[in-house]
Amino acid sequence: MTRQKGELRQGYTTGSCATAAARAALHLLLDGEMPERVSITLPDGGSAEFSPEAGRCDAAGASCCVRKDAGDDPDVTNGLLVCCRVALLDDAPQGYVEFCKGEGVGVVTLPGLGIDVGGPAINPVPRSMIREALGDLLDRYGLRCGVEVTVSVPGGEEVARKTLNARVGVYGGISIIGTSGRVIPYSEEAYLESIARTIRVARHNGSTHLVACAGARSEKLLRRMYPDLPETAFIHYGNRVGSTLDMIRHDGGFRHLTVGVMLAKATKLAQGELDLSSRTVGLNPQFIEHLVRKTGYAEDVALKAKALELVRSLVDIVPFSSSEPLYRALAESCRRVCRNRFPSGGLEFVLMTMQDGCILCDEHGCRDV
Repeated sequence: MTRQKGELRQGYTTGSCATAAARAALHLLLDGEMPERVSITLPDGGSAEFSPEAGRCDAAGASCCVRKDAGDDPDVTNGLLVCCRVALLDDAPQGYVEFCKGEGVGVVTLPGLGIDVGGPAINPVPRSMIREALGDLLDRYGLRCGVEVTVSVPGGEEVARKTLNARVGVYGGISIIGTSGRVIPYSEEAYLESIARTIRVARHNGSTHLVACAGARSEKLLRRMYPDLPETAFIHYGNRVGSTLDMIRHDGGFRHLTVGVMLAKATKLAQGELDLSSRTVGLNPQFIEHLVRKTGYAEDVALKAKALELVRSLVDIVPFSSSEPLYRALAESCRRVCRNRFPSGGLEFVLMTMQDGCILCDEHGCRDV
């Protein structure tokens, strides 16, 4: 397929790379030669070709690697080798594949990922892809046996520290993932699926109270308020607060929700904006001016608010406190927007700044925390 000028280049998931490496390794084991190119079928019915490398074969099995190419996506696993070692299991039934953890692949320690606790972090779709790719090749050779597949990613343990794997209970390396087999640059679908995964893990591990926040900085503030909640209860929405609240509601397993938003982005949420990215919606001085006037402040305060270039400078005009009508009204507006997405159960909204603290609003009113 020809790429249009300016179009971002797609790549392939670790699951696709592992599938290609496993198929190449089985070719090497059965043929005695590593193929120059290996083709696999993707979950969407399309196909992809890979160039395997580092082939090795001995009496016990064979191994090959495929280098991960994420296209133009800023994927932390880009450039890593995804390797598979295969060995025939003569006593296993036809089609059986035993998955084993190699170097750099994580171990699952919590339920909720669709993988047995204690097993290698190879997600269900890549497992299915590998079974299909190896089963097809065994059929060609008329073999009726199972296969042991050991997946490894040299350097994967170090790279995993840059991911949220620990948040979902994957330790010791990366996950072998991919639902479509392709990496779509800056994919909204992939990002939302990562949020959904953390929500599922929280539910499967008994959480009934979730805390939704933008990221690590806001989580640090909120952890002081909820020190007894486990790490899995803190869900990062990035900018997609609306989609995250929808997923929490649809999951249906949570009785209480706390939503924390920094001051600048809260002015967007209060207007009903559910994607808080600066690329989607910018500063609206007129809204802030209107809110200042509506909550009874003097003319000079309203004019200063209208002239703001940075929302965080609002605290220099009106001190950040729950005793100030401006911040109460802002937090209550945000809570109403969130309530529309989470209509039943306990709901708290926390308006936050890094330097000036937090204001919590619930059905009883607002207070400094």
